[in-house]
Amino acid sequence: MNENQSKLDVVDKALARNLDWIVAADAKIPPVFAITVAMLGVLVAMLPSANRWTPCVAILAFLAGVALLLSIACLAVASFPRLKGPKGSIVYFGAIITKTEDDYIKEISMGPTSELIEDIARQAYRNAEIAAAKYAAIKWAIALMFGSIPFWVIAVGLLYCSRLPGS
Repeated sequence: MNENQSKLDVVDKALARNLDWIVAADAKIPPVFAITVAMLGVLVAMLPSANRWTPCVAILAFLAGVALLLSIACLAVASFPRLKGPKGSIVYFGAIITKTEDDYIKEISMGPTSELIEDIARQAYRNAEIAAAKYAAIKWAIALMFGSIPFWVIAVGLLYCSRLPGS
């Protein structure tokens, strides 16, 4: 195995690991989204008519609702694809399609050159940036969802009690 092939194996594994981190981040979005939307749905379904609002319930419901909506916004940020990649790359799909098929095949057929190794290393770095951004957004979404729980539980409990006969 030559030196270029050895370097290529290292950067290729780094790229694969970063792509796995992105997949793992994306897998966290649906369950957090489902829980957050369900909590928001229960809160909205329990809202009373305007004449039955109390300041305490209004504040608690507002805080829970805002936190849940912000959580959904963070999940939306995490969900959006990041399409900016290294220009002229023979690895990044956005750059590949700017070439003709024959030019791409000629470039990729040259084997593990130092340019290819650098290209994959740049792609691995870019995917690390993407993974970090996704995890930061998901972290905020989860924190906001969990942060809303005390306000949500109390608000839903008070709203439920206000619907009982005699209240």
